[in-house]
Amino acid sequence: MKALRILATIAAFVAAPVAPRAQSDVYPSRPVNVIVPSTPGSGMEIQARLIGEVLRERGGQPFVIEPRPGAIGVIGATAVFRAKPDGYTLLATPNSPIVFNQLTHKSLGYEPEKFTPVALMSRQPLVMATRGNFPANTLQELIDYAKANPGKINYGSQGIGGGNHLSVLLLEKHTGTHMVHVPFNGAGPATQAMLQGDTDLFMAPLAEILPFYRDGKLKILAVGTEQRSPYAPDVPTFRELGYPPEFILTVWYALVGPPDMPPSISKWLNVNINAALRNELVRDRIGLTGAEPGNLDEAALAAFFARVRAVWEKVATENNIQKQ
Repeated sequence: MKALRILATIAAFVAAPVAPRAQSDVYPSRPVNVIVPSTPGSGMEIQARLIGEVLRERGGQPFVIEPRPGAIGVIGATAVFRAKPDGYTLLATPNSPIVFNQLTHKSLGYEPEKFTPVALMSRQPLVMATRGNFPANTLQELIDYAKANPGKINYGSQGIGGGNHLSVLLLEKHTGTHMVHVPFNGAGPATQAMLQGDTDLFMAPLAEILPFYRDGKLKILAVGTEQRSPYAPDVPTFRELGYPPEFILTVWYALVGPPDMPPSISKWLNVNINAALRNELVRDRIGLTGAEPGNLDEAALAAFFARVRAVWEKVATENNIQKQ
């Protein structure tokens, strides 16, 4: 209840009158269902609820958040892909359903590139994290150690072919190193393995690592944003250390709709979501998760999807990632 009161308070600050429209063209005119392919209480669900409250204030209709986890987002994504493209069924999605699932699955119940881009809710960097007693305090020291000890460094991930796995493969190719992959079922178990000393590294979402970094239990050697993160300002970026643009490595949450959704509806959603994301209170609320609010129009979001998809398709092909 406290969380809902916070969301309602924030929504009241960002709400603004919406220009009158002809009754035949009003959107939304009934509740909108937003499917979130993660468990209740996840960072993505919290952000979807926050934005849903804002859209309710601005559009006059409830945006009902429906967690539908399972199969790395495939279940939720498939449901939205097959929904009527009228703007009343939307998907709040992380990277996997839009980019990574097609690299690891022979067939999906949906075609990622055909979703209608709506808005980028937020993004946060992947960070190169190590266990607290790992014998390297900089990224270059890590690379030097890896070269001197080929095959002796273990790194965790959230699963084969996912963003953290492919990011380390990208690092290995760029630096000529070889490390041993240990996949886990989620970021939490991968982080715990590193805390326990069972693995050495994890290219992890910043929010997952931040509490342990602040307590001195884990190290962060580099972050995957263009500029240093305000949440770890003493840590350099990969780009700052001379790595190419492919090392802008982020975890992001976006809102998409079914294929062929009317442009007028995606525009209404995009404009109102971006207006909310520019509000200081909303930005601060999202910042509590270690993320930064997005601010892209629909065309820029489509281009962003295409760009990151091309990067990871190349990495998956070069490393012979097999589709199951």
